[in-house]
Amino acid sequence: MSRVDVRHLSLLVVGLTLGVVGCDEHGAPLVTYDPPAIPPTLGETSSSSASVGPGEVLRLGVTAAASRGTLSFSWTTTAGTVSAPVSDADGSEALWTSPSCLPAGVTPTVTVTVTNAAGLSTSHTFPVTWSGPVCTRTPCAFSLEAGRLALAADCSTDATLLVPEGYTFDGEGHTVTAVDPPGSHFIGAVIRNRGTLARVRDVTVTASGLKNQCETGAERLRGILLEGASGEVVDSVVSGLGKGATSGCQEGFGIEVRNESADTFRVDVLRNRVADFQKLGILATGSVEVNIADNTVEGGGAVGHIARNGIQVSNGAKARVTGNRVSGNAYTGASATGSGILVKVDAGAPLVSGLVVEGNTLTDNDIGIYLFQDAGEPPSPSASARIANNVLQHGSVSNPAFQAAIADYYGTGSVITSNAITGVGYDPATAPDRTFDVSVYTLQPASRLTFLTPEYDVATSSCSGKVIVQSQDAAGNLVPSAGMFQLGASGSAASGVTFHADPDCSGAALTTVSLSNAQAEASFYFKSAQPGAATVAVSGGSLTTASQAQTIH
Repeated sequence: MSRVDVRHLSLLVVGLTLGVVGCDEHGAPLVTYDPPAIPPTLGETSSSSASVGPGEVLRLGVTAAASRGTLSFSWTTTAGTVSAPVSDADGSEALWTSPSCLPAGVTPTVTVTVTNAAGLSTSHTFPVTWSGPVCTRTPCAFSLEAGRLALAADCSTDATLLVPEGYTFDGEGHTVTAVDPPGSHFIGAVIRNRGTLARVRDVTVTASGLKNQCETGAERLRGILLEGASGEVVDSVVSGLGKGATSGCQEGFGIEVRNESADTFRVDVLRNRVADFQKLGILATGSVEVNIADNTVEGGGAVGHIARNGIQVSNGAKARVTGNRVSGNAYTGASATGSGILVKVDAGAPLVSGLVVEGNTLTDNDIGIYLFQDAGEPPSPSASARIANNVLQHGSVSNPAFQAAIADYYGTGSVITSNAITGVGYDPATAPDRTFDVSVYTLQPASRLTFLTPEYDVATSSCSGKVIVQSQDAAGNLVPSAGMFQLGASGSAASGVTFHADPDCSGAALTTVSLSNAQAEASFYFKSAQPGAATVAVSGGSLTTASQAQTIH
């Protein structure tokens, strides 16, 4: 080989090695060479757990490398729901939530596929050991993102749907229908929390064709349950939750908030509609602080097979029950009553304390608001509640034993004031000893007069806010008192003080008020033509005078 030939061969070898295109010294093209494409190389893989039960969330991750170009990552699963991944140049993470049950023969796996710029891929499958139940129908479908599990369509379930720890179950306006599994019956809640924080919103829960087989305790039928958890149930519907039109099973609760541990959990139950339930609309029980507001609870009217209750607060729960509309909780048997709002304590359980029931509208319930706590004699101060500014109406007599707008069975010393009560069903004259407006059980006579409103600071010649005075026994229970009670004032501004029935103090001046009505109270307004201090007093008979310092500036 000549020296020139050797030079030509050397240039060709260099060209092949560098993978370039060029020409030799005579203008002949060199050979083009590209290294062969190879699939991405997987690095580390990670899983927060290898074994899961219903309603758990796994965090899965993978790293990878490419010989050149960029990588893309995609995730798939054979069951449950995988989230959109969070990926960067050399890695990807995704969340996977397990279903409430798995069809027989289905093994849950999650697969990540890594693809390079040449379109070549490498996959890794995360095996998952399933410790949950087998289901007999297609599980409900969801989409998953950080903190939110969203129902993808209407679905039926024969097992409880679990809300993962810290997540929001977003129904997206869809309906979940509870049905019996083959050869058995539905047990427990339709939707419930798995951990100590859960939220449920915008879902409709119902039931279809459930067997009339009664359960108790944890296996009772409930629509939405938060147990031992903080969170919320909002903007949802629970309707038709029961075991047949005439079932007497003491279950079929719409929404339940429960905690039996020493910890206190806080829950909001807001703007929901609970209708056509079997036993109870909304329940708060145990060591919980619950805000129950702006819900509609429809009992469906008088029936003879079960005594329904609209909202119940029990066993140490602290609750504010405000702005709700509760109707149709009535029973035609003589052995029980239905209640719009029931406050109840089981034997050995702590009393409900700090309860506020205000601004609710209660219609056609046997008992509108029923305080049923055995607080002993005298009642424990912790059992005292505030029952104020509610509207209670009943247009008929359907219960053969007892109907009342407000009943305080054991005389808990609760503040019961400014409630509007109408209808023949709550009129004592309709069926004496059977229909009542306000029934407070106390053996003690009225002994004192008490102001239920705070002191005022008002401008000279301006009308005060409403002043409410009540006749009470020594324990703070209201007791109507016959006769008229004197209004008076003392102090530097007393000579200019007048009392009035109208909020603008425009009517004739009052000198007396009556406390013989159902809530044993009177309301009035005052004004003074001169500044200074004025102690307003209400007195009469043998009752201790009520007095309150007011300021006129």
